[in-house]
Amino acid sequence: SIGGVSIDGVPMVTKTSFRYLHTLENLGPAPEPNMTVLWSTKLPVNFKKFCAKTSIKTSAIQYENDDLMRVTHGDDYAIACCVSSMRIGKEMQFFGARANLAKCLLYAINGGVDERLKIQVGPKYRPVTGDYLDYDDVMAKYDDMMEWLAGLYVNTLNVIHYMHDKYSYERVQMALHDRDVKRYFATGIAGLSVVADSLSAIKYAKVKCIRDEDGIVTDYEVEGDFPKYGNNDERVDKIAVDLVRTFMDKIRKHHTYRDGVPTMSILTITSNVVYGKKTGSTPDGRKIGVPLAPGANPMHGRDTHGASASLSSVAKLPFRHAQDGISNTFSIIPDALGKDDKVFMGDLDIESIAKELNEDGV
Repeated sequence: SIGGVSIDGVPMVTKTSFRYLHTLENLGPAPEPNMTVLWSTKLPVNFKKFCAKTSIKTSAIQYENDDLMRVTHGDDYAIACCVSSMRIGKEMQFFGARANLAKCLLYAINGGVDERLKIQVGPKYRPVTGDYLDYDDVMAKYDDMMEWLAGLYVNTLNVIHYMHDKYSYERVQMALHDRDVKRYFATGIAGLSVVADSLSAIKYAKVKCIRDEDGIVTDYEVEGDFPKYGNNDERVDKIAVDLVRTFMDKIRKHHTYRDGVPTMSILTITSNVVYGKKTGSTPDGRKIGVPLAPGANPMHGRDTHGASASLSSVAKLPFRHAQDGISNTFSIIPDALGKDDKVFMGDLDIESIAKELNEDGV
């Protein structure tokens, strides 16, 4: 974890900060260790320029919002795992993988029947019976299915963490922590943009169900256009925001191992490919087996209004309900950042965007 600003407003950038980033040039980039710059609008200009130039050369720097996280963790924190922020020696995390909300939506439509395996996996709720999906009907069924999924998810994690502590307690790591440690109970979601787009299609277009010989919905035909997440369109972005808030509230209802504080990440690192492989066709037009978008990213190719609009959609997601981290894997051509020694150094005012569009902030 590199950079950041102290609670007194003093940038914590040193010569060593530059040295760490420079290793990407003299050693080359690698998957690990993950170099995260704690980004603030108050960072020194020359350090910002060096970060931008290194990003252009290596595409290997992760950026996280220090101005946002400093409020919760103070200035002595670091990034654990992928995007999770924790105070050094004072906080730890029970890591919890992710729940596939896209798969959950398909279970809601088919009454708990798996659309690929054709067996009853979820609770045997009443499935959709009409030829076209009705938004209010689907949402009511989806809310019930998410309630079941949240309970199953937390209970499964409780078992895993209990058994891990019983047989493989991490004594050495915990010896470096304070005696009284704040424990986070980390959960996560996958398929956010797929679900947001699917519900948007159901609400603003017409989605026809295609059933197999057993009456199970296995595919969909979308008639008409619909707003797509990643274009700064409030109609669909609000659906994504509500999904994050709703599922996190359902997680909070359940007891967590060692009274861990429940948090949630919107994060998938390559596993979005596996999730997609196991997920059938969805009402947004995505076909069976196609990878889900990673993390909080818009679905591939659907953000058509430029980088700022795409980032603005992601910025609306409420950090209060996704405190374990919101991941946006973002690639742009180097020329978009600058040519030669002229580097674009404008700061995207995410905080103002969020205040305008989302009552919870980012």
